[in-house]
Amino acid sequence: ASVAMDLHVPGTVTEGDEEDEKDERSPARPSLAARGSGSPSIRLSGILPTSPSRSFSRQFSPTSAKTSVKTLGTSSASLGAAADGNKTPSTPQGNTLSGSTLLAFRRHRGSATSRVRGSLASLASGKIRWDVEHSRQGGADGQACDGADASAWGLLKSKTVPCCKSLNKNRFFQGAMFAALLLALFLPDLWVILDRPDNSDSDIVLTVVAVMFLFELTVQSVGMYRTYVRSFFFYMDVLGLVSLMLDLSYLPIMSWLGGGDGESGSGNAVVLRAARIAKLGARAGRFARLVKLLRFLPGMQDQGASAGAAKRLSARLVTSLSTRVSCLIIVMVILMPLFSMWTFPEVDWSMRAWLDRLETALLQSPDRLTRQLGRFEQFYESLSYYPFRVAAKAGANISADVSAILPWSSRRSAPNRPTNIMRFESDHFECEFNFQRPHQIDSIMSLCLLLVIMFLMVGFSCMLSNSVSVIVLAPLEYLLVQIRQTAAKIFQSVTDMNHNNKQEDDDAEDEEEGEVEVEPTNLLQKEIALLDKVVLKLSTLNETPNEREKQKTDGFQGLSDHDRAMISGLYGGARTADAADEDEDDVDAEEDFEYLVETQRTMVENAGLTLDLLNSWNLNPLELDKARNRAAAMFFVGPHNHGIVFDQVDMSNFLDMAELGYVKTNPYHNWFHAIDVTHCVYRFLQMCSTEEYLSNVERFALLLSAICHDIGHPGVNNGFLIETSHDLALRYNDRSPLENMHCAKLFELASNSKCNVLGVLSRTQFKEMRKVSIEAILHTDNAQHFAMIKEIKVCNEVDSEVFEQSRQLFREDPFDYPTAEVIDVFRQQDTRRLLANVMLHMADISNSIKPFRICRIWAAQVLEEFFAQGDAEKKLGIPVQALNDRGKVNRAFSQVGFIEFLVSPLLFAVVEVLPPMEPHLETMMQNVLNWQQIWLTETKPPPSPQERSSFDDRVKKLQRRLLDRQS
Repeated sequence: ASVAMDLHVPGTVTEGDEEDEKDERSPARPSLAARGSGSPSIRLSGILPTSPSRSFSRQFSPTSAKTSVKTLGTSSASLGAAADGNKTPSTPQGNTLSGSTLLAFRRHRGSATSRVRGSLASLASGKIRWDVEHSRQGGADGQACDGADASAWGLLKSKTVPCCKSLNKNRFFQGAMFAALLLALFLPDLWVILDRPDNSDSDIVLTVVAVMFLFELTVQSVGMYRTYVRSFFFYMDVLGLVSLMLDLSYLPIMSWLGGGDGESGSGNAVVLRAARIAKLGARAGRFARLVKLLRFLPGMQDQGASAGAAKRLSARLVTSLSTRVSCLIIVMVILMPLFSMWTFPEVDWSMRAWLDRLETALLQSPDRLTRQLGRFEQFYESLSYYPFRVAAKAGANISADVSAILPWSSRRSAPNRPTNIMRFESDHFECEFNFQRPHQIDSIMSLCLLLVIMFLMVGFSCMLSNSVSVIVLAPLEYLLVQIRQTAAKIFQSVTDMNHNNKQEDDDAEDEEEGEVEVEPTNLLQKEIALLDKVVLKLSTLNETPNEREKQKTDGFQGLSDHDRAMISGLYGGARTADAADEDEDDVDAEEDFEYLVETQRTMVENAGLTLDLLNSWNLNPLELDKARNRAAAMFFVGPHNHGIVFDQVDMSNFLDMAELGYVKTNPYHNWFHAIDVTHCVYRFLQMCSTEEYLSNVERFALLLSAICHDIGHPGVNNGFLIETSHDLALRYNDRSPLENMHCAKLFELASNSKCNVLGVLSRTQFKEMRKVSIEAILHTDNAQHFAMIKEIKVCNEVDSEVFEQSRQLFREDPFDYPTAEVIDVFRQQDTRRLLANVMLHMADISNSIKPFRICRIWAAQVLEEFFAQGDAEKKLGIPVQALNDRGKVNRAFSQVGFIEFLVSPLLFAVVEVLPPMEPHLETMMQNVLNWQQIWLTETKPPPSPQERSSFDDRVKKLQRRLLDRQS
């Protein structure tokens, strides 16, 4: 009989909606997930009727079958949990979801997925068509008109963007823009060197170039809006377009900047220098366009899909490095002249001196003016610039004899270009100099500068290409070749082994093999697909009928979900590579652990506790008697939580001695605090699925460290011990004396023959356990608090994409956490150590992230201990530390400050890496609001309006941060 199934897959896009997939942000054609009021409904044709509103159809594909298997596995797990009469697992925001229930749910869903996979394998061989249905809500005429307008805009955009992208990649278009770039760079200086009479013809060419630059800017802005607009090259292209205006003679911008005619002098020379630097700086945009030359170099051209993954990676790396090095060269060339801008310039005062001398000859000896003009010309014969005309100034009072001599012309020619004329004036004369040669030399130097930049860019890019080829390309190609060869051998071996299997297994293998035979489009996708194919073959071969039957009948039928979860945690993540058992020993091991789980459950129930209470945040050791706290401690450190089997008598003695090691008179740092912190560590390990990345020894070390993390605490902090020169401070050189003492007492206790719980560990395991415990306990010192926050942020930044994807997937389906990528990151040694330290330290200051009923009780206990230390400090006459003066500290106010400055920075950083911790943010914020209300109602005298406003701003700042993260 056929079963009607309605699979809701958000964001599924069919072939008929390719425009939606390409332009998912367009207001005209929103994606399927954004239309209407719900997700699209995917139905099997022939089983459920299709909707007449809108339907798109396509052939059943292996990829969609893979998606359906995952969805059906989730649905089957939910149905299975309901059939067993168990409570449905809560959402990621709920506080009732225990780690053991989570593991049970995963195992149940895994078996359901395997059963559904077998059913869909036979369906995949036929031509099953899928109908993707979707109906829109609301059909008002106004909405229809808006939809028509939006559709028109979407149609225009869908045609324009591909055309712009195609044009931007066209070789002829690139060649034309390259030619325009060369003209923009070289033409203005070439016109000066060639001594053209004017710039009318160059103005026409540069105007055309400016239009081409504007057209290219528009094409790239439309075709590559997300990656180009507001990028570095966008602003450089705009600057390059604007800089062309400086070379157009019909826009005398350089004259406005001070580059026109005028008298020579020190002040004017500074203006001229500033104008030159401004012109050179404005050309930076055109210089930056030279980076586009790099695309034509060998090894930097775009590699097609046929090229190897190593070559494509190498090409991208070389292009990225060369672009940055080229930009650095350009910036250095542009900025270097700026450092000499404000220095006093070298100025030729001879032109002003000769005009003054001519003025003197005119006033004292007019008959000697002709001789002075001859000397004037002779003085500049050896220089590249010279006077070629001296005339009387308009309106000047000059005698007839002098008027007959003027205007005087030199034997050397006048310049062809008006811009090469420099004019100087005195009271009676005006003199014109020919600066053609200096201007030509200046233009030649500009061209040389461009050539040097191009040479440096090309040279360094080639050097980088060779270095990358030697350091990256060759080893990577060798590695990938080895991967392909090894995978091919494995594949051939698996094929030979699987040749004699039943036809049913072959069909299932073909189904899974089809799932990975897709066109690889990303880098390394071919190698990944090949490895995925090998793994799928191995897993298919491993799933024999006997093993599938064993999963159903190996002793799990009589256990509840919680018991299955504990066994799953013991077998799944707790098993290491060197501890793999033989198949014939599995049944005996499972029987032993079943007995162990049953013993733990019986112990807890006999003590008057429930597993629901232990797996929630409502446990408060202060409300339990000694027997119940002992049972809870035994459960938290039990083997079902880490996989290390120890002697129960030794552990009982260990807990007895640990309890005796705590000072009973301490209001806060006592045995109840140790149980509370151990409970938090237990919950964190379960919530964050640490069995996937922390070893058995590491989890066991964390739980034992939690038991003894404050053993022997005297009720005063490190500052007090250091200030009073206590024996502990002297022994440990003022460096975390309390934490060092706690570590020493832990291993002194464990070395006792009556409570040697570490005797079951090998020498290697003992070293690892000791290292984890010491480092974790030392990091409970608040002096390490902010350094730990910094480490977490650095960890998040290094693998930000992995953690971002993990957070998104956790919000969608918490049972898929952690992802394979996150597990790979967490399994790194430094990251494992960081996570262990964070979990113990977070548990140590976890009072503020628990329900307010428990939070308030622990706050009163810790403040009472602080006040007792403050009283002792007053008696000793030493400075009273903050929060220790019972006459000045407001309890509610101090707790908000503790959350604001210590707890919240750490928790906000931790949830970026460990998304299951996110519900504690809301609990913390609710506690802040409760403390604020107590502060407003119980403070005597009542707070002033200014204090209320300041306090309210602090609370709102925390609320905004929480809302920003949730959005």
